[in-house]
Amino acid sequence: MHVAIVQTAATDDAAESLSRAWRLVRRMKPCDLVVFPEAFAIRTSSGAYAAAAEKLPGGPMTEFLAGTARRLGAWVAGGIIERAGRRVYNTCVVLDREGRVRARYRKIHLFEATLDTGQVVRERDSYDAGREPVVVDIEGWRTGLAICYDVRFPELFRLYAEVGATLLLAPSNFTQRTGKDHWEVLLRARAIENQCYVVAPNQCGTNPVTGIASHGHGMVVDPWGRILCAAADSEGVRRATLDRTHLDRVRRHVPVLKHRTL
Repeated sequence: MHVAIVQTAATDDAAESLSRAWRLVRRMKPCDLVVFPEAFAIRTSSGAYAAAAEKLPGGPMTEFLAGTARRLGAWVAGGIIERAGRRVYNTCVVLDREGRVRARYRKIHLFEATLDTGQVVRERDSYDAGREPVVVDIEGWRTGLAICYDVRFPELFRLYAEVGATLLLAPSNFTQRTGKDHWEVLLRARAIENQCYVVAPNQCGTNPVTGIASHGHGMVVDPWGRILCAAADSEGVRRATLDRTHLDRVRRHVPVLKHRTL
C-alpha cells in the first residue's frame, strides 16, 4: 500500500486552510491512502471550535476530504470537528476512493497540559470525549484509529492489535513542547510493541489565536520501529510504502503478540 502523509499549518480560517491543503496534494502522484492531521482545517481558541463543528456526513471539512478522495482516487483520512446534537467531538474520519465515509472515530483521550509559560491546554473545554475504539478495513489492511494524545495510552493500540490490526492511524496536532521529547519515541513504541505500521501526520507552525506551536515531524513507522518517512517543521507531503510481507516477517521472527500473558 502506497501512503502519503500531509503536514499542514492550519489557521483560524477554515476556508483558507482547506485551500492551502488542496495546494499540497493536487499534484500528488497516485497512492492508495492519504492522511491529513488532526483538526487539519482549523486551529483556534477553545470556544471557537464549537462554531466550526459540522455534522457527518456533510460540512466543508468532510466534503473537502470526500472531494480529495474522488479526485485522487485514493482512500483519505483526517481530523475534523464534528457536531452531534449538543456534543462536539474531535473526530477522525476515513473515506474510500469514491469519497464515502467508511469510519468515524471520536477521540477518547482528551489532551491536558500546563506549558512552561503557565498556559493550560485543556481539550475538554472544547470537546466531548469519545467512548469507542474503531477499526476499519482499508482494502485488506485492518486499521485501528486514534488521534494525537491517544498515542500515550498503549492499551488502546494493544486492543487494536488483539483484534487483528496491521495498520494504525494517528492524525495529530502534537505540540512543540511535548513533541520534541515524546513524539518519535511514542510512535516508534506503538509500532514495535504491536508490530503494526503507524501512520501519523502532524500539524506544524503556530496556532494564530493561542500562540501554541505544533511540532510537525509527521512520520510513518514500520513494525520494526524504523521510520520510513518523516516531515520536518514545514508544510508538505511525505510518502511511504507499506509491505505486508515485511509485517508478516517481523511477526514471524519475533512473535510477541503470541506471548502476551496479561
